Formats: sequence, structure tokens, C-alpha cells
Amino acid sequence: MKKVKLKNKVFKQTCQIECVKVVLAQKIAELREDEKLTQAEFAKRLGVSERFVSQIETAEEKSLTIETLIKIAASLGRSINISFSRFSKHQQSCLKEV
Repeated sequence: MKKVKLKNKVFKQTCQIECVKVVLAQKIAELREDEKLTQAEFAKRLGVSERFVSQIETAEEKSLTIETLIKIAASLGRSINISFSRFSKHQQSCLKEV
């Protein structure tokens, strides 16, 4: 497959946002699984629907807020650590190419 650099800035920005959302979704699912919780059990802890948890874990949820992230972290016995770190090679390739 030929790699093509993204030239349209709006499209590139959208891809960057989606890439970050997928990484976050995967991390939330990983933490839930580490706690040996089903999506249904996790939803009950959060006081939300199982569908909402599924949407979070598949990066489909459009209204994920800092408050919700804090609630997710607290329900898993975690805190939130926000940093602006350098991208990994995988993340860089996700952000630069399609």
C-alpha cells in the first residue's frame, strides 16, 4: 500500500483527533479489562448505559468530557495525568500518513 501524506489541513487535523481518541478508547478498555470488569459491570459503576461504555471504548462517543474521564478514572481506582509528550513512532505515522 502506498503511503500518502495528508495535504488537506482540516482532514489532517480530523485524522489526528481520531487517532488520539482511539488511543484513549483502547486505554480505557485495557484498564477496565485489567480490573476484570465486563462493560455491563463498568457501566453500572459509572451509572451509565452499557452502550455508552461501548461507545467510549470504540471511540464513537462524541461528548466525552474531562468530568467523565475523571469519573472513569476514579471508578477504576486511578487518577488522570495529563501530559503533552512527544509522539511514539506509531502515533507519528498515524498523524502523518494514511
